[in-house]
Amino acid sequence: MNKSSSRGIKLTTVIFAVIILALSAVMSNSSVAGNREVAEEQTT
Repeated sequence: MNKSSSRGIKLTTVIFAVIILALSAVMSNSSVAGNREVAEEQTT
């Protein structure tokens, strides 16, 4: 049972890390897009 529980904890940690990385990527992409929109509005 110890082996299966440790595997479950590792799997959960990996999934949690992937979700955090995905969210941070989406946040950075949206902020970059927002900066580009502001720059375009300032130039026009």
